[in-house]
Amino acid sequence: MLDDDRLRYRPIPLNELLTQLKNLSQILMSLAYCSVFFNDETLYREMEELDEKIDYLKSLLIMQASLATRDGEDAERMLSVFDMASSVDKISEVSLDIAKLAYEHLSIDIGDYLFINSATNFIYAIEIDEKSPFNGRNIDEIFEIVDQIFDVVAVKRDRRFIVSPSEDFTFKKGDKLYIKGFTETIRRILELHGINIDIGGLKLDREILENIIYLKNISEFMTDIAYGALFTSSKELAEELESMEEMVDEITDQLKITVMKDEKLEETQKLALIEFINSCEYIADAAVDMTYSLRKDVKPHPIIERILEQTDERYAVIRIGREYENMDIIDLDVKKYGVDVLALKREGYWYLNPPIKGWKLKEGDELIIQYYKEAEDEVEKLLKET
Repeated sequence: MLDDDRLRYRPIPLNELLTQLKNLSQILMSLAYCSVFFNDETLYREMEELDEKIDYLKSLLIMQASLATRDGEDAERMLSVFDMASSVDKISEVSLDIAKLAYEHLSIDIGDYLFINSATNFIYAIEIDEKSPFNGRNIDEIFEIVDQIFDVVAVKRDRRFIVSPSEDFTFKKGDKLYIKGFTETIRRILELHGINIDIGGLKLDREILENIIYLKNISEFMTDIAYGALFTSSKELAEELESMEEMVDEITDQLKITVMKDEKLEETQKLALIEFINSCEYIADAAVDMTYSLRKDVKPHPIIERILEQTDERYAVIRIGREYENMDIIDLDVKKYGVDVLALKREGYWYLNPPIKGWKLKEGDELIIQYYKEAEDEVEKLLKET
């Protein structure tokens, strides 16, 4: 709970409020997936407090934005701030709904399978025992032990829930860590703890399983692209979100029918799956809503651009011409500049994390890439060439 239940104006800069809202919302979404996929019913109550903080910050943002609006043009551009705040709030509420499934014993217990078959960022819960190499060490020290990049999203200690602990936070026996990172990094951490993964008990139709994983990944991906579109004033990225939303709608409709027809599933399993499918669709909708004013040719407010200054990531769309037909993605020299290919669109379908070798490009393919600001000049050359 907040220390003070009263809601009063506080002079906090808009860019700081937006950054806090974005970060808290992303933490909530990560914890929600962890809750429902690993049957962790303890997270829901903790997430309620985070959601309450988001509501509080959103109210402060509305007050601050009202004071910061000087004229009609400024009011137009302030729409982007409200779009972002409204979407973040919706994503947070949906994340809470996802975690509530586990709290009500309606979880989708596929976490280990999803982890093994995921190439993207993933969140995993690890409990510290007396033999853990993390026991008695702070975050800086465990980074040195693992020697790979990851994020400690939260720590549960006794009845306390610590979000984004500082680098000097020292772990002790009994702590439960919620760690997010690439799957190979999580595997390394699990190996250090002697944890083996067993998916032998998994009982879920392959088509349902693969589509659940895809919906989770693409809805999460769409929120990243929405932030990228806003921060870089990219109407092009915003419009790509609409085509992703159409595909998500088609998949969710068909998947719900498949789930309902599956006679092997119990009624409670069907309910959990349908609710989760709906939640993924709502998150995708919120990502599209975040860029509404941008699609209407209203440039984001300069405050949004200030958030970009605090982040290193940039996004762009590469359209493949005839001269690159039958080449591998790696032939574009993307890895030379630290460019990560997040998705490939082909004939209306979005493939997430496509292989950079062995999958030939076709004329008309579209790639969404992520890169660091240091590589902007090289990426601009690449965009001109393609």
